[in-house]
Amino acid sequence: MLNPLVQLLAASGKRACSAALIGIVAAHPNPLSAADTPAVPVTAIKARTETIDRVINGIGTVAPLQSVTVRPRIDGQVVDMPFAEGQMVEKGAVLLKLDDRELVSALASAKAKKAQDEAQLNSARTDAQRYAALAEKGIASASTLEQKTASSEQYAAAVRYDDAIIESAETQLGFATVTAPLSGRTGFKQVDIGSVVSASSTNGIVTITQVDPIAVSFVAPGDKFGEIRDALVQGIAEVTLTSTDGSRTLATGKLTTLDNAIDASNGSIHLKAIFDNKAGILWPGLPVATTLTVEIRTGVVVPDKALARGRDGLYAYVVGPDDNVERRAVKTAFVTAARALVTDGIQDGDEVVMDGQSRIGDGVKVSVTPWSGSPTGELAEKAAP
Repeated sequence: MLNPLVQLLAASGKRACSAALIGIVAAHPNPLSAADTPAVPVTAIKARTETIDRVINGIGTVAPLQSVTVRPRIDGQVVDMPFAEGQMVEKGAVLLKLDDRELVSALASAKAKKAQDEAQLNSARTDAQRYAALAEKGIASASTLEQKTASSEQYAAAVRYDDAIIESAETQLGFATVTAPLSGRTGFKQVDIGSVVSASSTNGIVTITQVDPIAVSFVAPGDKFGEIRDALVQGIAEVTLTSTDGSRTLATGKLTTLDNAIDASNGSIHLKAIFDNKAGILWPGLPVATTLTVEIRTGVVVPDKALARGRDGLYAYVVGPDDNVERRAVKTAFVTAARALVTDGIQDGDEVVMDGQSRIGDGVKVSVTPWSGSPTGELAEKAAP
């Protein structure tokens, strides 16, 4: 059967074409009405109330809390070095022994001298006591008694001097054994067994570096000083370290120190955080990426990807119960790790369009597929319905 329009054109000719066409259009309205328009496919995610951190990102360098170059206190020849390079040593562990035969001899001589002076002291005291008794009876003169008393005091002073000499000799003998001043990891040996070392040497014996706990030195914008100080006072100033390429998390620690002044040359403030490092993941001099928490807030959170920027600011498309989308103006407090804390425009449980915003407008009907992406590696799990 021919289309009515074709039949009419054939029967009536060109003059009747316009009138006939108007009549057909009036009798047969457009079949693609708004109700029959196909739904636009989009992906969407439900906004959830979560706790989120506001952070300051930066770059830092791992630095030991202490690093000491161990030097001998006396000159001598090395006879033993009972440690290995790169070894973890405890405070007080023996690092080096010097030839101490001369020092042992000096100590023995000092002790013998003291024994001699003590014997003379005892004899002088006995004489002084005897002459004191004779002087009371008028047999000995006062001058003789004074002489004997002075002799006794002289030997007493000699014994005290001997004690000082012995203490010095024991100290020097102790210096012949060099111990670790702190717990840490040793570096390369600067001397070998048989070497003659000097107290004036600048190279030292070995360097010991404390690696657990360990520090990270980094900077933050100086205008954030107040926020950082408040976070430190509140005990929430946590610092997370990641590799510079962001591929893995290395450690989590606490901010401990703010520099006492902001660097006027670049407007930054120097910070230090402390980390446990029992596994030895952090190494002095290692560059790391830092994430400093300055605030913890609870509110409606959506992926930052769900928010678009227009001439009037941020907006998002929220899917209604009839699958029609509503464009809403949105305000955010901050964005952390691709997640935005929304303060206005989106409520908990709202279904927010993630992909396909460019194909839709206010009031458009959509076909929703749950979004399965994960901008932070954990958002999909947190935000899933």
